[in-house]
Amino acid sequence: MAGRWNENSYNAPAADVANFRGAGPSSNQSPQKMHGNEQISFSSYGVGSTSATPNTFVSPEVEHIARHIQSIWATWKQSKVLTDTLRSFFKSSPNPYNSLLQLINVISEDRLKGKASTMAHTITEEFYKWIKCHESEYEHFLTDELKIRAFKMVLEKKISLNTINTIVKIFKCNTHLDCMEELIRESIKQKRFKEACYASMSLNIQDRFTVEDFLLPLFFMNLVCVTEELLVTSQFQQTALVKYLDDLLVENDDCLYFLANRLNVTQSNNNFSNKSQIKTNLSRIMKKYNIPNELAPNITRQKKKGALVYLFRRYQSGATGIHAWREMALESIGNDEAMMMEVVKMLDNYGDIQECIYFAQLFAIDPSLLPSTIQQELLFCENASAGIDRSIPTEEYNTTEYHDLSLPDKQIHIIDCASKFNEFLDKINIELFDAHLDVFGLDCEWKPELTSDKSDLASIQLATIDSIYIFHLPQLQPAESFKLHWQEFSMNIFSNINILKLGFEWKGDASMIRSSLPIDNIQLHGPGFVDIKLLWKELETKWNFQLPFQNPNEDTPYNSLSDLVKLCFGRPLNKTEQFSNWEKIPLRSNQIKYAALDAYCLLEIYNLFKTKCETSNIPFDEVCQKISNNDRPDMMKPKPKHKRHKYKVPTTNIKSKSPHTHVSGVKHFKFLVPYTLEKLAERLRKCGIDTSIVERSKINDCHYIVNLIKTNNLHFIAFGHAFSKVAEQLHTGQCYCVQNHNLDDQVQEVLNFFKIVVKKEDLNSRCQICNSDSYEIVSSLLMKQIYDSVKIIQNQRTVRYRPPSIDEDYEENDFYGDEDDSEDEGTSVPINAKCLTNNSSKPDDPQSKLISGYTNENSMIDVKPLSADMFNDQNRIFYICNNCGSVRWDNLQWESALGSSLGMKFK
Repeated sequence: MAGRWNENSYNAPAADVANFRGAGPSSNQSPQKMHGNEQISFSSYGVGSTSATPNTFVSPEVEHIARHIQSIWATWKQSKVLTDTLRSFFKSSPNPYNSLLQLINVISEDRLKGKASTMAHTITEEFYKWIKCHESEYEHFLTDELKIRAFKMVLEKKISLNTINTIVKIFKCNTHLDCMEELIRESIKQKRFKEACYASMSLNIQDRFTVEDFLLPLFFMNLVCVTEELLVTSQFQQTALVKYLDDLLVENDDCLYFLANRLNVTQSNNNFSNKSQIKTNLSRIMKKYNIPNELAPNITRQKKKGALVYLFRRYQSGATGIHAWREMALESIGNDEAMMMEVVKMLDNYGDIQECIYFAQLFAIDPSLLPSTIQQELLFCENASAGIDRSIPTEEYNTTEYHDLSLPDKQIHIIDCASKFNEFLDKINIELFDAHLDVFGLDCEWKPELTSDKSDLASIQLATIDSIYIFHLPQLQPAESFKLHWQEFSMNIFSNINILKLGFEWKGDASMIRSSLPIDNIQLHGPGFVDIKLLWKELETKWNFQLPFQNPNEDTPYNSLSDLVKLCFGRPLNKTEQFSNWEKIPLRSNQIKYAALDAYCLLEIYNLFKTKCETSNIPFDEVCQKISNNDRPDMMKPKPKHKRHKYKVPTTNIKSKSPHTHVSGVKHFKFLVPYTLEKLAERLRKCGIDTSIVERSKINDCHYIVNLIKTNNLHFIAFGHAFSKVAEQLHTGQCYCVQNHNLDDQVQEVLNFFKIVVKKEDLNSRCQICNSDSYEIVSSLLMKQIYDSVKIIQNQRTVRYRPPSIDEDYEENDFYGDEDDSEDEGTSVPINAKCLTNNSSKPDDPQSKLISGYTNENSMIDVKPLSADMFNDQNRIFYICNNCGSVRWDNLQWESALGSSLGMKFK
């Protein structure tokens, strides 16, 4: 019943009723009926005296009223009953402001019933709503003294932040900020740190206080949640706390002990008692609020030291090459002279004299400042600069044999400018369909995150069976200038379910792509994507799959791509370039080969898996499909990233305002689309719109497309690079760039931009295959005769010409995975046609022509989608396209679904 008022069902708790009867009506009366002579006379209780203070005196009558309100709360919570009672109380009070203070004082003290803060907040909110309508009547009661009393109560009572904010608004405490600040400082002296913190936030004067006033005491008292509430509201306090904690890192180990004594705070937080925990809290705050490293030089330097030690150990072990080690070392050191000396000392401690001399000479460090061992070594150098150019044969000692790239270097293409990106798109548009590319290897690289700074995506590697493309993002900047290029790349590759994309631990790469490319709603999982690592595990655990170089008596590691390559081909990958600076311009040749092989080896592994599965009778395609369908990312909304993109430009919507102002029907437009939007063309034809498709051989012939559009008065629909090349030669409104990958959304975009209204009679008025609007409608009996005739002809001789069937066309070109086709979608009912009967006809009747297996335009009728049992339904109607001979039949369910997607209602 909470929150609902029923005037016939009010019964107050017995104890409260007994205490309340002397002041009001009988207990069986509804509070809603307490008006006139029966109304509770709050003014008779003597509340509202300015001599009373909320901290020292509350009249007995107000205590009775408070109990009555508590009884209402226990029954109805926040309800009309409570609202009416409170407003009657406020209205009857000589000084409603003072009455509110006394009432809150009682409620906040009574914590036995639980959730007192919630009740107090409700009372203050109800008063705030009421007083806004009567402020002019009672403003003379709102004296400075009353404001101070109200704020003192805020500082003395355990009241929630929301309630404090409401009280501050009611009593307009922000009109005397200096006075209120003094009250807060007095509260700090009394160790009411939480109350002081909340009060400063309610007045928005938190920046007037130092970190030591209440932030650090709250840390010592283990009230971290309160500190978080403050930090969220003040960037000033965020940076001040970061600087303060960072300075503590260079103090003595017992600095927190002395700090707590100086602040006169008891240390009750075991998570804030030593320098290690200072570092933990500082790192967390910097990451959460995206504080730049420059504001915390001490912790940044410590992190860099740790990163350098880690990198050097990788270099010493041979896991990182010398060039990668030096690149990342210089990246970590930057211009920090203190770090320059630190790396020299570190190298001296680890005994690598040659590297120590290299960096000492590179940084031009005064020899007198170097360790004595390095000074002695320098005496043997004939030239002070010789050490920099001296080659170090560390990598030559590594005798490990690695898996090599089988493609020549000339097949590796670096995409680092607009012209090369254009060439790639033009080439891939042809090869996707003519060269039958159906499997790609995908991999990404980015600079290692060695400090709190986040790295951006640096490269995307795309491998086909005979070429590898490396897209170097630091050179493809600004990102917004390449938005159309990436859009076409995404639609042709990422969203193309007919192309299998292979990755290894793909979710990490997908996350980086999604956060770095300047396009939205990229499809990077599900059908068309297979994680090789998941496929490997599935084959081994479920099918007892053994790799050529795998020992069946040993546990198989699932750690890295290099492990898998070794099990497949006997040699691991050379990972010495993994921890290198991938944002370097240009990339080194070793980096290029490493990145290319990481993507290409996925194709090699896939082909090996496929071959072994075929010989072992393992249903490889089914296993891949299972992995693809189960490869779903976390469906929860991603957490907001406080990330500073070094290269990424914020995405913008390239859709312009439509120049079309008048609503038109489907007959007023003729569209032209590239074959990459073939599915959109079919859907527009289903809507009755004349839509032609650019031939594959002409897709890159911009002059041909523009001439075709102007000659036939067409409107062009495309996306990405294909759109930009043509759009610049057409006037505004004659072309449109689709934004979405989802087919239904694309249709809606086009209809909205060109202001086209599709009516029910327009649906399926054109052939989806050839765009013709000429049909013959035949009965089930006549279609059975045609079906039998065509089958006899096919059995007797080889048909010289037959247009592509619906099934073949869909199988070849269906690459939009977001279209939810039903079984009969390709058999929808066309509307415009000339109905035929199945009666005997004259020799020149079209019926005799159809029975012969050909349309009136001499196209052979395609009966492949049909089966003999379909003719059992005598009421079924079939539709034959005169132009291409394709056959469709009535499918009202699909027609209704199409209409619904267009916002049309069907009876």
